[in-house]
Amino acid sequence: MGGSVMDSKIFNDLEALKIAITIEERGEKFYRRSAEKVDDEFVKALLIKLAEDENDHRDTFHKLYNEFLAQKDQFNDDYLYDQEVSAYFNAIADSLIFPNDEEQARMIEGITGIDDVIKIGIQAEKDSILLYTQMVISSNLPEAKDAFRRLLREEKKHLIDLQRIASSISS
Repeated sequence: MGGSVMDSKIFNDLEALKIAITIEERGEKFYRRSAEKVDDEFVKALLIKLAEDENDHRDTFHKLYNEFLAQKDQFNDDYLYDQEVSAYFNAIADSLIFPNDEEQARMIEGITGIDDVIKIGIQAEKDSILLYTQMVISSNLPEAKDAFRRLLREEKKHLIDLQRIASSISS
């Protein structure tokens, strides 16, 4: 019985990391595509920097995921690959933060200016901050907890940068 509790804790961290990888991949695509739609060179440079940061975050999560996956023989594979649980986490990932490719393409098409990009970016960063805060609270693996904390600080910086631009646009 004690083993199954540990199994689910590790599973939850693995699934949280998978969700984080998906979010960071979508964020990178969103910022790169958005950078192509804006003329302002300062904003374009910021969006490209945000895309590169999201790419670095994805790499960090990917490395952790692979490290934890390498330990999978220490817990129950049946639970780890439970279809219902996987479907549940995939549903969460699909609805969180940055939309999937198809929806994102439609969203990018609808962007008419910098303010649209900034508004979407601000909401996405707020969503990321909430999610990573929950992951810090829920994580049972110290390395994952540390990574979520570090990236949480970076997402907060992204939010501040985007809010500064939003203020300069509206003034």
